[in-house]
Amino acid sequence: MGFERFGLDNKVVEILHSMDITTPTPIQQSLIPVLKQNANAIVSAKTGSGKTLAFFLPILEAIISKPITHHYPKAFILAPTKELASQIYEVVGYFSKELGLHRALLQGGANIEYEKKLLKRGSDIIVATPQRAKEHIKNRDFDIKSIKHFVIDEADMAFDMGFVGYIEEFLSQISKNAQKVIVSATITPRVVKLAKSYIKPIRRIEIDASNKVSDSVTHHIYPVLKSKKNELLSWMISNNNYGKVLLFVRKKEIANTLEEVLKEWGYKVGVLHGQKQHNERKKALNAFKSGKLDILIATDIAARGLDIAGLNIVISYDIPHIKQDFIHRVGRTGRANTQGVAITLVSPDEIEQLKDLYKLLGERIQEIILNDFAPKDVKARGYLLQAPQKRRKAKSTKPKNTSPLNKKGKKRKTTKRDGFKMYDMKKKKNS
Repeated sequence: MGFERFGLDNKVVEILHSMDITTPTPIQQSLIPVLKQNANAIVSAKTGSGKTLAFFLPILEAIISKPITHHYPKAFILAPTKELASQIYEVVGYFSKELGLHRALLQGGANIEYEKKLLKRGSDIIVATPQRAKEHIKNRDFDIKSIKHFVIDEADMAFDMGFVGYIEEFLSQISKNAQKVIVSATITPRVVKLAKSYIKPIRRIEIDASNKVSDSVTHHIYPVLKSKKNELLSWMISNNNYGKVLLFVRKKEIANTLEEVLKEWGYKVGVLHGQKQHNERKKALNAFKSGKLDILIATDIAARGLDIAGLNIVISYDIPHIKQDFIHRVGRTGRANTQGVAITLVSPDEIEQLKDLYKLLGERIQEIILNDFAPKDVKARGYLLQAPQKRRKAKSTKPKNTSPLNKKGKKRKTTKRDGFKMYDMKKKKNS
């Protein structure tokens, strides 16, 4: 059965069909009926499982079920990053135009005066990042008390980025009768504590374990010397018909270096990281989506909120320190029941992170050894975790004896003075 089962407006169902969306995912099947009853919820589901439509469709239904006499903020969707906010705003756009709704995107780096005009004109649905939302609320550009539906998307990431203060402020200002929904691929104890403090009653909905990777993704690891990672990356891209390649790295410095290297090798490359201006990031993402770029390099700040059609390959240049970041990286492919491949380059200095990866994926990892790039021990024995690791001898913490009479490794010579001492001691003992 399709979305008709939920009693959604016919126009909404028609829009979904025009997007080639006809069958609800498990999270949509579970969440839509709950939210249609105006219940509060804390929601956990795997990345790429269709969470955005799961929380947005019932909110949309509630808005259009009543005559819209004038436009004012009814739904407020909070996202921790610009990329995620833009992605949600794009989904909202598929419906708002057809249904006669106004929307506004509020995010740092954008033209704030233009945002104020949108809010003054009247916006039914607001999608925003925390800092910019607070700025507009402080300036009274929109009335947060008019909000009927409040959603916090990727709440755990908002915590990690230090936005908990903003969230608590918004929750304290929004009407007690407003519907409140907290959504994330990973629900942490901190998020649960926040939810229970401000939202009562609240339903807990979890589809699949939040710490698992989609079964539709195949995982390959390539053991490689750290000094040969760039060479291997170039070899892989040039020798395989990958099409679009989304390349994740831990640090923005690595992203900038790789951009220069790959451009020198003739690839069309874009970069996403926190120090890039919003317009630069948006331009790079759009160019990648449209096929103008071969490779898009991103740090983990951009791992969530990227929904790129036809993306079959995700490459991790290194292993992230946090397990959830890896889950979100590989969650950019194998979405909506399609198949994807996640490739991870692993050097010997990443053994500890690799152990965590094996705990997460187990036998699903396929190790591929290329003799021109792999460490010697791996070429000889295979399996990076079994390769003997070189250990440095621990330095002794014992203080050195600097006495000239007791040099390291040498015995002090006996002198005549020592002979006299021994003679005196024996004499005292016998007397």
